[in-house]
Amino acid sequence: MNLFSGRPTSFDPAWATHGLPGTAQPNIARAFHTLGQQVDLLLVPGLFGSGPDHWQSHWEQAYGLRRLHQKDWETPDPADWEAALTEAVETSTRPAFLIAHSLGAVLTAKWLTRHGGRRVAGAFLVAPADIDQTTHPDVALIRAFGPLPATPLPAASAVMASSNDPWLSLPRARELAGHWQSDFLEAGAAGHIGSSEPLGLWEHGATAMLDFARRRLPLRVQ
Repeated sequence: MNLFSGRPTSFDPAWATHGLPGTAQPNIARAFHTLGQQVDLLLVPGLFGSGPDHWQSHWEQAYGLRRLHQKDWETPDPADWEAALTEAVETSTRPAFLIAHSLGAVLTAKWLTRHGGRRVAGAFLVAPADIDQTTHPDVALIRAFGPLPATPLPAASAVMASSNDPWLSLPRARELAGHWQSDFLEAGAAGHIGSSEPLGLWEHGATAMLDFARRRLPLRVQ
């Protein structure tokens, strides 16, 4: 059972860098490789997909991660998106570890609530789109995915949020993490943590995710 309830958690990047200045990237890649030998790392993009400048695309290319594909990224249908995630999880050869952004994080949280966590090792939920409270002009495109779950998720999870996200306020992110009994991690002032922010490989997020996996999953992530 996930015993966390939205309390802020700190992460120590020393395990990833081994205390060697300037060597974070090779060691992050090594940690991704180790984690990927034990779980199926699956990227779950949000509305419009993740473009070439998105950190998910960088992680896909740099670390060899698998990406969930949807039929329609511009006018998403909840049933179609849920079916795609179900197929991806059920065809995984190892327990799935879901790395989700924005609407993809909402999809993941709702999927876990509906299907349970038997085949999912964990979920890293970045900037979940707050369908219920946001005033973002694009919210009409995803309104059908609401409401957001208000109960604990059945798998280990972490919510990572930005202090200046137009889709999700920091207090609301903490509230969702509490509802879901997720670890809560702060990304700093990083907007919606997506394509419009020049994050590159987003080592801060990668280190936070890998540390979450090391602490909360029964896996070996060195």
